[in-house]
Amino acid sequence: MNNENTTVWPLDTGNWDSSSGGFQLVSTQLGYAVSQQLPAADLARFMLMRKASTDGSLFPPEFNYSPIDGTPLAAPARPAAETGWIPPFGARSVAMARNSEVLGLRKSQRTLALANPASYHADSDADATLPVPPPGEYQFISGQFGTPAEVLLALDPAKGSLFVWLPESAHWQAIEGNSTSLLAESHIPRASWRCELASGFHSTLLLGTDAGLARLVVDLPALRYQVSYSGNGAAIGAPVTFNQQVWLPLQQADGSLHCAQIAADGQPGASIKVANAPARLDAGSTPVAYGRMAVWLYAQGQLHVQQQADGSVSAQFIAWPAQLTPEFSFGCPYQDTAGTLWQLCFDQQAGHYLYLELGKLQPQQQPALSPRFCSGSINYRFASKLKNNPWEEPEHGDDGAASENVIPLLEVGDKGVVGLKLGNTQSLTALLENTDRMRLQLVWDDDATETAFHTGVVAQPWNMRLFAYHGKLWAYHPQLARIDGWNLAS
Repeated sequence: MNNENTTVWPLDTGNWDSSSGGFQLVSTQLGYAVSQQLPAADLARFMLMRKASTDGSLFPPEFNYSPIDGTPLAAPARPAAETGWIPPFGARSVAMARNSEVLGLRKSQRTLALANPASYHADSDADATLPVPPPGEYQFISGQFGTPAEVLLALDPAKGSLFVWLPESAHWQAIEGNSTSLLAESHIPRASWRCELASGFHSTLLLGTDAGLARLVVDLPALRYQVSYSGNGAAIGAPVTFNQQVWLPLQQADGSLHCAQIAADGQPGASIKVANAPARLDAGSTPVAYGRMAVWLYAQGQLHVQQQADGSVSAQFIAWPAQLTPEFSFGCPYQDTAGTLWQLCFDQQAGHYLYLELGKLQPQQQPALSPRFCSGSINYRFASKLKNNPWEEPEHGDDGAASENVIPLLEVGDKGVVGLKLGNTQSLTALLENTDRMRLQLVWDDDATETAFHTGVVAQPWNMRLFAYHGKLWAYHPQLARIDGWNLAS
């Protein structure tokens, strides 16, 4: 609270100066000066500043009434259901993660639906567009970062660069560290990348980098970030929450492999050496965690972390059976109705595909006639969405759509999927090896109807990333010059 000798008000959202009649944020809750590069209109929007009806003066979001004349202050409009977005598939925050839910599949943890789907068709224009950030390959995060309102961040893990979208100024603004606190680059392959986020007024991003597990705190009004590192080595896999801790694998300087753990509040736990680990690992897919285990998938095998009956945690490497090669390009592992996780593999000796049970020294195997694209609990046979096991052929298979394939990008509810529909007369392997530009449709399949709502042309369309922000679903592809968005039901 202020007193008679100062015009600075220390509030929960930062320090506010009232010397000009209205209020101006001058320093953040973390003690940084507000950046002069952040336009006043964007700052007011991010801080949810309230406005006087008399002269339009702005006030901190903590105030319901003007401290000058007592008149009510108008609150800014805000989207009805902002819950943030943790890439790449909309995971829950660390504190909300539950062992009873699988993490790491292509499944949004919030149900999404198109607003008025009957109004869309394959050639519809997008409801909104954003420009892309500077050249790079980005992941998009929304949440609170020293702001009452959610903001949209664009992170390029390979460059360690970070930008924020300024909605009033309509451009991307760089967020910087300092000479002693820079975000390290990451060599985790794009298909293996994910992050964790501890939500709060100052949300904390947890990232795998070449310098270990990074705890990144963005102070948006200052256009600054703070970063600290845990672990002693380079991350060779993405972080995943398991057993109330965030874990990731690190390659030590001596070549040994350890799993590091850290709590959301930054308290590190003891690292665990991985038994039977090979000298080199080539990553393949995002890690998955379910129940008492977490699994990182590599070309050579599985890094398996398991909670034991006495509460202790062990880590070991399980090589794929000698004749099996994992197939990561068809999506994430499949989870059956019993909760068991399965990885698509090719049996080089027998010459056919099969699904292998994950996390077991003596795994079950289920032969399959052909591979299917999978998003977790849903798989596609050509363009038909199926919820039965992908090694089971339907009793009445309809191959009328065999000239089309759907690649599920994101499960958006118990039955809903957003996917890519592609014309194809080749094998699925040949399709994924094709680097030519190809025509695509984005389709929203909610089990009752399939709605095509966008058509485009791009090379390797399966590299498209979806994210939700400000009441819209957005589609980003690193080769495109804009990000298209469609209205979501509130």
